[in-house]
This record gives sequence, structure tokens and C-alpha cells, in this order.
Amino acid sequence: MSKKTVFLLMAMLLAIPLLRADDPAAVARRQAFTRECGEDAAKAAKYLKDKDPEIRRYAIYLYAKANGAKAREVLKAAALDKDLMVRTTAVSALCTLAKKDATLNTFLTKIAADDPELSIRELAGKASWPFKREIKLLRNDPGWDHEILSVKRWQLDDNKWRFITDPGAKGHTEKNQYYAKKVSNSGKWKPIKYGYWENQGFGDYDGIGWYRIRFTMPKKVAHNAVEIQFSGVDESAWVWLNGTYLGCHDIGVAGHNKYFAVDATKEVKFGAENVLTVRVKDTGAAGGIWRPVHVEILK
Repeated sequence: MSKKTVFLLMAMLLAIPLLRADDPAAVARRQAFTRECGEDAAKAAKYLKDKDPEIRRYAIYLYAKANGAKAREVLKAAALDKDLMVRTTAVSALCTLAKKDATLNTFLTKIAADDPELSIRELAGKASWPFKREIKLLRNDPGWDHEILSVKRWQLDDNKWRFITDPGAKGHTEKNQYYAKKVSNSGKWKPIKYGYWENQGFGDYDGIGWYRIRFTMPKKVAHNAVEIQFSGVDESAWVWLNGTYLGCHDIGVAGHNKYFAVDATKEVKFGAENVLTVRVKDTGAAGGIWRPVHVEILK
């Protein structure tokens, strides 16, 4: 192994240590690891569960690089590691493997729902989440230089929401499709109102919950846009209208009280019943659509 390779390896091992980098014992162990293993994955394998996360992380990297798809179980275990960088390394490798092995998407979907770190949720989510759509609102269109007027705005009926928990984070999969206009398990959806779901019979539940509501649009009028507006969802939300994905609001815990809106201009059906579905993720404490949702017709 060249001096340059040794230097780069040591730099990586000392970059974000859990043990202090100025701890002589920690430095000595990492130097010993480097001398013994170099880039030999077979030798590094015995360090996969080392107490030092930086040694553990590089051992996992070498193992995955050498074994490819055969490393999937080791990577899945490492994706649940307590250390952020170890998890990031493992999830990154799993995302690469998932390009050729779609069976890993189920595991990555769970990581995207459960990991406490937003960066890892986004990493896993991009690899496993099948819905892609950027939210584009009329008010943010740089090419629109006209005044925007509200034709009509109203709150969706608090008494018509239905709700179901999704502990396995599988409600969006092909088998379930909770976002579809018609769902096979409609009898299991329970009535719910604006407010936290913990206060409405769902105890201390944290995780994924789905909301559905049917509402009727007025007859078609001259308009330039239709928006569905959320004044408070704790803490993340993914939105569908009539089975079509409209976009998401997922900035982590900080998003629990932030206003956001999605464009539904093309998907909304005037003079007819519409079905709005919202997938909500709560990672701790209270969760749910806790402030009213409005529909607004703009011109």
C-alpha cells in the first residue's frame, strides 16, 4: 500500500471520531488496524463490530466493496448502528445495491421512515421512494408577473377525515396503495379530527399514519391555479389527490408547525367528489394534522 493511500486512510479514520482523536489509545488502535488490514477486506471483517465507530465504518466499507451483494446482511445490520457515520456508510452501500436488487427497497423504506437523522432518511428515501414531484406554486413562478387573486378558499370539513396507522410503513406499496382513490381496507379507517392523533384514541403511537377525506369541488370557474394548503402537520407529510402524488413536506421535526401548500390545478375535479390522502410521519411526541387544511382557487 502506498504512502498516499496510508495517509488518506488515516485521515478518514481520524475525521469524525467517537473516541477523541488526541486519545493516544484511540490513535494507536487505528494505526494498528491500518497496518494489519490495509485494504484487505478479509482481515477487516473481524472489525465489523469494533467498539471504535471509525474502525467499524471502514471495515464495513471494505467488506461491502469486496463482497458486493453478498454483504447485504452485514450492511442491513450496520444501517441500524448507533453511530451516524456508520449508518451513513451502510445505507449508501445499500442504496447502490438496491439499483440491481429491488428487494432491498422494503428495508430502505423502513430506514427512510424510522431513522432519527434527516440526512439518512433522505438518502434511503431517494433510493426507495417511488414518488417524485417538485412542488411548484403560482406565487413562486418567476415567469408569472400578474396579481394573484383568491376566487374562493374554504376549510375541509373536520368531521369527514378518516385515519389509519401504518407501523410497517408499507401503505404506499403496490400491495396496499392507501393513496388510491378507492382502498380495499376502507372499513379499518377510523374517524379523526384536526388535532394530534394521540388525543384521539391512538395512544403514544409514533410512525406513519394516513389521512383521507372526500370533498366536493364547486362548479368550474375561471382560474389559474388550485392549491391545497396545510397550516400544521406534525411533522412530515406526503400528499395525493385522486390517486396522483402532489409532493411532500419533509424537513424533519422543524416542519411540525410550518405552513406549506401543494398545487392541484391539473388533478382536481370541479363539480365532483375528490379524494385527498395525506401520509404523515411523526418520530416522537405528538403527531398528526393538527391544524386545518384549506382548498383555494386562485386567479
